[in-house]
Amino acid sequence: MRHQILDQFSQYAKPMRKIFDQRFENPLHASNARFVWDYWHVPEQYTLLRTPAHAFFPSKLYTNFHRQLVEWGRANLGCHDISPPWLSCYVEGCKQEIHSDVPHGPLAFVYSLTPWTKRKFSGGETFLLRDRTLNFWDEVPAGLERKQLVETIPAKFNRLIVFNPATPHGVTEVRGTHDPREGRLVIHGWFVNPRPFWYGPLTSVQVSKTVERGLSSVELNLGRGLVSIRLSITPAGRVSRIRFLLSTIVGSQDFKPLERALKELQFPKRSKGTELTLPLMCE
Repeated sequence: MRHQILDQFSQYAKPMRKIFDQRFENPLHASNARFVWDYWHVPEQYTLLRTPAHAFFPSKLYTNFHRQLVEWGRANLGCHDISPPWLSCYVEGCKQEIHSDVPHGPLAFVYSLTPWTKRKFSGGETFLLRDRTLNFWDEVPAGLERKQLVETIPAKFNRLIVFNPATPHGVTEVRGTHDPREGRLVIHGWFVNPRPFWYGPLTSVQVSKTVERGLSSVELNLGRGLVSIRLSITPAGRVSRIRFLLSTIVGSQDFKPLERALKELQFPKRSKGTELTLPLMCE
């Protein structure tokens, strides 16, 4: 899976959206809360309004959302933290031209607070080059148009998108509104610090030694990127289930040698089972 899309991600979406709408409700009312935006314009590359997300929302509300996002990344990606997120607003003429974000983090995220179904603008989708485009000459090119070369993902309200930031991507130009309340509003950044994360009685030494010993002799010719895997480990220390959560490696991969090695892992016996999220950085 080259990216993940999670709808209805957070219970904090509506409260955060309410704060934004309240602050821009009266354009004639000036307050310190409105004077936080950086108009970021790099000719022929980026045009948008942005501010650190933690500086805009009430501290308790934002901290709860931030914690939820971090905990989700640990359990589902094996990334233990996120970069300080931006809150960005796109109105008429705002966009991000195609680019990549290496080395900010192994995974990028975009979380939308945009009332997408009621939008009055066009554009505003996240777009990514498709695998077939990145491996264009691996097959004889046929007649192709944009939709075969580029994947576009709408910024639906309360939607979280996670993807490989090395994949060339951007945001289609917004047209049709100058009102911030009617624009594209997103929180975005990068998941960082990949390392094993688990629920259960195993210790960090037991996890690291077992994984290192079991995978040290496995030759992985997967390419370059991050592979996140969920292992269900029984109280007897055996791996009962393997689930591949996300891979940022472009093109087809043969995970069978890795899967066989993971099935053979023998963890120490414990009183209860363990759910382990294992991120593997392939070079």
